[in-house]
Amino acid sequence: MFVYQSRVKDQIVGSVKDVSVHAEGGIYTDAISGMFNVPFGYSCDPIKQHISKTLTDLPFHPKDHFYSSELFETSELLLKRAKMEDGGVLYVNSGSEAIESSIAMALEYHQRKGNTFKKKVICRKHSYHGATLGAHSITGRNDFKDLRCSGYDTIRINPPFPVVHEGQALEMHSVADVENIILHYGAEQIACIIFEPVNHLKGMRQTPREYLIGIRELCDRYDIVMITDEIVTGASRTGEFLNTHQFGVSADIVALGKGISGGYYPASAMVTSHKIASVFDKPEPWIPFSYSHTYASNPVSIAAINASMRVLEQIEAAGQLQKLITKTQALCQEIAGNERIARIESQGLLIGITLDSSLGEQAGKKLGGLCFDRKLIIRGEEDWACLAPAYIMSEETLSDVFEVLNESISQL
Repeated sequence: MFVYQSRVKDQIVGSVKDVSVHAEGGIYTDAISGMFNVPFGYSCDPIKQHISKTLTDLPFHPKDHFYSSELFETSELLLKRAKMEDGGVLYVNSGSEAIESSIAMALEYHQRKGNTFKKKVICRKHSYHGATLGAHSITGRNDFKDLRCSGYDTIRINPPFPVVHEGQALEMHSVADVENIILHYGAEQIACIIFEPVNHLKGMRQTPREYLIGIRELCDRYDIVMITDEIVTGASRTGEFLNTHQFGVSADIVALGKGISGGYYPASAMVTSHKIASVFDKPEPWIPFSYSHTYASNPVSIAAINASMRVLEQIEAAGQLQKLITKTQALCQEIAGNERIARIESQGLLIGITLDSSLGEQAGKKLGGLCFDRKLIIRGEEDWACLAPAYIMSEETLSDVFEVLNESISQL
């Protein structure tokens, strides 16, 4: 028997609690929040209890005619936090599906406006958007060059920061560079631009404020739909509910996932502005959009999102999230002097590290292994590493995490 997996597994996990993973090799501290999925830790009783009650009372229902009583309440919560109160939301099951539906929506928007030639998708080199064919085709990972099918019609741009892509240093693309690319292909051909506000795959690189503002202006000028992939950064991971909010920028479509359900049930969503929703004929409050999945908007997933959003509000109101963000910033500054660190920065509770080039191309992966040997779970690839502590992690545990991290870096 064989099991297909993206990564080879080597331990059976027995249980999880708070920010700890109990496995065959011992008790590990999870400093990556279950790969960004579990911002409230593994022991959040309000979410568990709400899901449990829903599983008992309403585990599923026929999709035609019926919806759960929490559907509109949850939608209002999400749209309000996304600052899209007069927009719309579509629920799906995974981040990849949120990306697929976002691009499908952008294409539908232009079709309904009569812009039938707008089909090209601008996306970044060295990005990650998912594993389905469409999401895969707009992804720019170094190890995704063996894509068997073309997927969407893409135009690939360089990110707005220095990066090595497939062994070559790429020149940063400015807003002016992006505009020149738009004009080269013809604005009448381009449907949307999609990017992660914080690039995961190079150690959490924040898109600069000026670039975000400039891209928003380009999208308005050339009628291009701006899509942000906030699957990792959403649900206040970087301080604001959406990363772009801290720069005063709003996208037309946002893909959400991971933290919005606390990691307790598979759920993701696409939220859109009123501009996008306005092109549809609306028998309020519904917008017919033929993009459906078997388990999408099932009552348990809606319950998970609802409970998670309420827990998030409580954590923010108590000042717990901001307190941990401040502590994270101080700890980053403390270890920044390590000569093996070329760059360390934090965006809220996302920490990105670029390791010194003298340590080799796989220093990040090696660092991940050294931390794991010390019972600390981070993510490391190529020359970078990242951490994403849970919002409920204690300051003492966070300090311990950085101590182990710094010791491991010094061992490289």
